[in-house]
Parts: sequence; structure tokens; C-alpha cells
Amino acid sequence: MASIEREVRRLVGKAVSHYDLIHDDDRIVVGVSGGKDSLLLLWLLRERLERIPIRYELIAVYVDPGFDQTGSERLEAFFLKEGFAYRVIRTDHGIRAHSSENRENPCFLCSRLRRTALFRQARDLDCRKIALGHNQDDLIETFFINICYGGQTATMVPKQLFFGGDISVIRPLALVPAAKAERFCQRLGLPVVANACPSAGRNKRQEMRTLLETLFKNNPKVRGNIFHAMSHVNLEYLPPPLDGERGHPTLMHSLRTSQDGPKTYESDHSEENPLSD
Repeated sequence: MASIEREVRRLVGKAVSHYDLIHDDDRIVVGVSGGKDSLLLLWLLRERLERIPIRYELIAVYVDPGFDQTGSERLEAFFLKEGFAYRVIRTDHGIRAHSSENRENPCFLCSRLRRTALFRQARDLDCRKIALGHNQDDLIETFFINICYGGQTATMVPKQLFFGGDISVIRPLALVPAAKAERFCQRLGLPVVANACPSAGRNKRQEMRTLLETLFKNNPKVRGNIFHAMSHVNLEYLPPPLDGERGHPTLMHSLRTSQDGPKTYESDHSEENPLSD
């Protein structure tokens, strides 16, 4: 077994264990976009069933954005050949998002519509977990996008509960660098589908990716340091929010209870998009 394969398997196993992502008898929808990460995730989650003592079910779900049928046909052929249980949901989400009826960012609307379709499909299939293929680079990029363009310190998380815990979104590739995922995907010869979206490669994520690649190239330790920093926040060395702003609830709590006993505070929790690319 090549070292890249061992390393990716090890990181997936570590994420599943550390973040408590998968349990015995789980029914899991795997959101397949046709990209390298989601296809690799689907393959890895089935492959690891041969090496672990627990059992779980996988159902691949592809939400076709409607640009052309080539992608859905290729993925459907792959699912059938490999024996995956699957669903293909054909929509016009991508076309609608780029039409005159949409006054929002096309990526925002398309992602929201796809997310809704994926959650509904998970409910219909009686699956309480949705596995998405976001890798370590995706989490780091989202972290910086939120800081630079959203004015908040936040990112995607390896496990997030929705609807009072009825459905969990899990990200087993959260510890896997994008380059390693790509190399492993190439070794397996998985049928990656070209992104037909007219907005592909022209968004804030691509801008941030280019910037971060320069940092990673200059110092290989930067990637690990950033990822480590996201879960090691020293609140004593961050400024409190300005008057009228709502800051991190833990920070606000520490500030307010440092006076004369505990005081109440409000938590500000926003739902992130589990299908953003």
C-alpha cells in the first residue's frame, strides 16, 4: 500500500474517531458533487467497512444542477458499476441561480437549493447523517473567507447538528489536505466530473485558495498552524466587540462574568451551508 493511501486512511480514521462521526447501524447519505473529494469520501467510507467492527449503510446522492446531463450520466454509471446504492436528483438549481430571477449571488442560491434537496432526500431515506467531502483546505479557506468578507471568526465544522439533532452533517475528510485527497483520487482512477457551472473558479473561495497556496509554499508549517489555531483561541488576547455589536458568546460571557458575579448573555449561532463548495 502506497504511503499516500495509508496517510489518507489514517487521517479519515482519526477524524471519525476524534469527532465521533459514525456509529454502528448508521444510515448515511453521502453528498456526491462529482468532484474528487466527494467521490473519494464515498469510496473510503465503503472501503473502511472491510477493516472495522461496526456496520453502517451508505447511499450516494447527487443533486444535478441542470447544466447538462453528462455529469449525472457518468456518475450514475459509476454507482451502478461499483454497486453503490444511490439517488440522482435532477434539478434546474444552477440555471435558476444564474437567471434574471435571482438577485442574489448565484453560488449562494444554488448552494441553498442543493442543501434543501439533500436534507429532504436524507429525510425521505430515513438517514440521520449526511457526509460531505470538505477537506482540511476547505475548512481553512472558509475560516479566512468569514474573517475577510463576513467579519466573523467561523468555519465549517467536522460535525454539526441540524433540526434539533435529527440530522447531523459530518465531514470525515476534515483532517485530509486537498493535495493528498487529489493524489489518492488519481491513484484510484475515480470518475471526476468537470464542473460545468459558469461561475466555477470565479469566486471568493478561489481568491482565498490562491493566497493560501502562496503561504503554504513559503512555509509548509503554516497549514497545520492555521488548522491548530482554529481550535486554540486565546480569548484574553482578542478585543471585545464594539458597542452594539454581538460577539462570540464565550467571549461575552467571560467579559460579563468577570465583573460582580455571573450575568446572562445571548448566544449568536448562525447556520452554515453544508453544501458550499
